Amino acid sequence: MKTSAVRISLLCILTLILGAPYSPACDLPEQALALIADASVDPCPLCRKHTLNKAFAILNEWFMPGKSIQTDQTCRFVKTTPCGDNELSLSCYPSDALIASIDAGAVPPRLVFRFHAVHKHLVGIADTDYTNAANAARYTESGPDTAFEGSIRFIAYRYGDGPSYNYFEQTHRLVIHCTVERLIPVKPE
Repeated sequence: MKTSAVRISLLCILTLILGAPYSPACDLPEQALALIADASVDPCPLCRKHTLNKAFAILNEWFMPGKSIQTDQTCRFVKTTPCGDNELSLSCYPSDALIASIDAGAVPPRLVFRFHAVHKHLVGIADTDYTNAANAARYTESGPDTAFEGSIRFIAYRYGDGPSYNYFEQTHRLVIHCTVERLIPVKPE
């Protein structure tokens, strides 16, 4: 009887782990990013708002808290010079397909993944969603333009424009709130 209960428990845990939403980092919601880019150059305020609302509807589904993305050799997290504290960008963003799909004169939004830690976080981030000290230290100790293999998980942000993100129209930045699950610096080749 006890063995059956243990097997059932292990099966439930395995199902939860395998059922967690996951995407490769290069698999971004490019339709939404193209809509944001096009809205940024639209001279009509009402049209711009309508286009942004369409983009946000897509982003709301894609950047759901709990979903993870993972890098691979074709797309890595990068601590770029324009990034602020606890921010990462992607080496594969923007893609050539995204650039080709936007209106002339438009540019994709700056995409930033912002993680939160005990020493640096926003009000509205649950302390259970802080990045652990080892990953935060690995980031802090790395210099600008360091590439990382790793994975992040989107987290809820109660003051966001969506469930886990903020879009700053004046600076054309899309900030995704996350926790770092794994972060390994990659040596340059």
